[in-house]
Amino acid sequence: MKRHHIAALLTLQSLGAGAFAQSSVTIYGSVDNGISYINNIGGKSVVKMADGINKSNALGFLGTEDLGGGLHAVFKLENGFSLNTGALGQGLIFGKQAYVGLGKTGVGDVLLGRQYDYTLQLEKYMVPYLNTGIMLFQNADLDRASGERLNNAVQFNSASFGGLIFGAMYSFGQNAGTSSTNIGRAYSANVQYSYGPFQAGLVVTDINKVPVLAGSTGAPTLLGLRMTPSTVLLVDNQRILGAAGMYTFGNWRASAIYTNTKLQLNGHSTTDQVVHLGGDYHPLPAVDLSAKVSYDKLDESHWYSVNLAATYLLSKRTDIYLELAGQKAGGATGTVASIAAMGASSTDKQFVSRVGLRHFF
Repeated sequence: MKRHHIAALLTLQSLGAGAFAQSSVTIYGSVDNGISYINNIGGKSVVKMADGINKSNALGFLGTEDLGGGLHAVFKLENGFSLNTGALGQGLIFGKQAYVGLGKTGVGDVLLGRQYDYTLQLEKYMVPYLNTGIMLFQNADLDRASGERLNNAVQFNSASFGGLIFGAMYSFGQNAGTSSTNIGRAYSANVQYSYGPFQAGLVVTDINKVPVLAGSTGAPTLLGLRMTPSTVLLVDNQRILGAAGMYTFGNWRASAIYTNTKLQLNGHSTTDQVVHLGGDYHPLPAVDLSAKVSYDKLDESHWYSVNLAATYLLSKRTDIYLELAGQKAGGATGTVASIAAMGASSTDKQFVSRVGLRHFF
């Protein structure tokens, strides 16, 4: 009986609080599934159902509360999952993001929790060809442009000042383990500017003790060690610099992105440089055609990549798509093609095609 009284009292308190402040909670997410063909993974061709390739599957809760005087509270809880198996993504309940914060209109927001570092901001400039899916990113995502989280992070995001926005974050190194991409301390920052059809941005991220999917690069050796496709290295430091620009003209958009990633381990260091050039065109309101070319250089190895996509909108929230990706490797003996998230080829070439269905809610 006492439990029922306590529950009723808490309910009345929450209703009373809602009468004095405007608040809202939005449920949102995305689901993506399709059939992929890869001509070479370890020497064999594969046809498989794969989800979260064009757009990662997500379920999230975003809450805001107006505190008056221009102040507001905000929180976000977001998880990833497999559509085909129902398994949690990142091995966590809210593996994508989990934070709470306060903000003031005209100043910005301070957020506390598990958050993306600012290299994710480069995706804003990949929008013209983002429909080509996860295969557009660097083979092992060494530049973290596909979006990686930092645990125990404090982040400040400014309001817009005449088209200029900026942000900075610091992550405390206190969560060693597979749930974190930073065992040591980390910091990240970004500056972005927009004026009419033009946008540009700069990002920097620096992390101590971070695991990287070194074997997915396709390089035969890295940081003085011989690689296998499954090799994961816990590097001493990962430093990423990124610059990007985008321009919109009519039904066309074009963008250019450059990233420079330096890895250090046991006195060895290596630098990975990637350039993306691409854009998209809307011949009809419901049709988007996109293309991107990339060059990636890591030590003596290099890769040329081409990504193409055609998307047809069935509605504002649902679309079907076709993706094509090809890669040619060269340089150091033993370098193989290894399109992002597909698995390494046994040769210097790899081709992927995919048809899928995507829905946002």
